[in-house]
Amino acid sequence: MSDLSDSLEDTLKRPRARPNPAPVAPVAPVAPVAPVSAAGRLIGFARRNRRAVQVVVMLMIAVFVAIAIWKSWSNLEGYQWNIQWGLLVVGFLLLIAQELSFALIWRSILRRLGSRLDAVAAERIYLSAEFVRYIPGNVWHVITRVLLAEQRGVPKPIGFASMVIELATKILSAALVFAVTLLFWPSLASLTTQTHIPQQAAIIGGVVAIPLLLLGLYPPLLETLLNTGLRLLKRGPTRLTLSYLDLLTITLLWSLSWVVAGIGFYLITRSIVTTPLPPTALALSIGIYALGWDIGFLSFVTPSGIGFRELAIAFLLVWGGMTLGGDALAIGFVVAFISRMLATGSEMVSISVAYLLSGRRLPSVPAEGGGA
Repeated sequence: MSDLSDSLEDTLKRPRARPNPAPVAPVAPVAPVAPVSAAGRLIGFARRNRRAVQVVVMLMIAVFVAIAIWKSWSNLEGYQWNIQWGLLVVGFLLLIAQELSFALIWRSILRRLGSRLDAVAAERIYLSAEFVRYIPGNVWHVITRVLLAEQRGVPKPIGFASMVIELATKILSAALVFAVTLLFWPSLASLTTQTHIPQQAAIIGGVVAIPLLLLGLYPPLLETLLNTGLRLLKRGPTRLTLSYLDLLTITLLWSLSWVVAGIGFYLITRSIVTTPLPPTALALSIGIYALGWDIGFLSFVTPSGIGFRELAIAFLLVWGGMTLGGDALAIGFVVAFISRMLATGSEMVSISVAYLLSGRRLPSVPAEGGGA
């Protein structure tokens, strides 16, 4: 018994072994949160309130144009308007020709990607989708066209790829056409007195821009540029499968369409403006109309670039030395808005023509959530 008590006493006196504590992972230092810049807050606000921003911007443009016209009303009222209806009608027909050419160029892109559509189906799908461009969002025409094309046998990936290639080559072609017409611009003398622009700035800009734009069509570089833009728009990346020759051919087709529309715009301008235009007016009109479309499309604020395109065209007409007479800027606004109305009218006429070409109706777009 004494041995048991001695053993128990020794056990109680023996220091207890403490278990090793579990290793604690070091806490990573918390990186300081960078303060949001004023520009970042402004962009965030614009994204959250996109509809309101669109309305405000359109109202600001309308007020700006209204003030400019109001200040120049006496000059506009005294301007000798003499509409030449023959030139106006021919210009309108050329805008229709460009509108109809868009679907044929898209059909050419699809063929190079391995899908085929007949010309009538391509026209009706393209024009039906283009009609919804005026809905705010800048994506509805993409969704509509892809869905309609899928119902005609074009897989969705090819449909989306064709539109990415279309937008890239269409935008670059318009810029390329403008760059070529810069070679015909005047010396920008009206700007040099205030901005100290070199006398031959337009020609220098064209000489530099043309090879750069052609380089931008090189497939690896164009793919990088596209994916950068898609990433900024929070869209998935894309992969270009067309060759450089294919992209150059498609860009040439778009460029020809801009030449057709630019000639139409020149005739519309000539039908409204009574003062003699400079010898380079035709080349200037082609470039101005193409760049005006680019600016309107890339604005991403108003549906179909309403307002931005007209502002750009009006200012470019003045800077291009088009000798509009009277208050040149106010007359430029008149020309720009008449050309916009005729361009919209050409879309309506083109849609009607496309539907009259065949009695078959396009299948309806499936409801959201339907089959993939």
